[in-house]
Amino acid sequence: MLQSHSSIHHSRATADTLMIQKLCRHGDDLALVFNREMLASFGIDEETPLQVSVIGTSVNVTPQRADDATSADRKARFERALESTLTRYEKTLRKLAE
Repeated sequence: MLQSHSSIHHSRATADTLMIQKLCRHGDDLALVFNREMLASFGIDEETPLQVSVIGTSVNVTPQRADDATSADRKARFERALESTLTRYEKTLRKLAE
């Protein structure tokens, strides 16, 4: 059986925290366990929805706050910003494309 093991390293240069964590067995799966200290430092609990994204071999876990926009809202805002940018800088973008 795998044991959960974690250590927390605080970087003095930035506010970032590096956590070295091992997975533990949870039934037939493996789980990443956050202890109480870690949960408190993140400001999350068992009810907090988490957004998990994978980029290459990196996994990013981000709390989804009640005031965070939904995926559809973010897409709509992005599309409006893109349209505004294309309209505003159309001549410049055409010159750059040549």
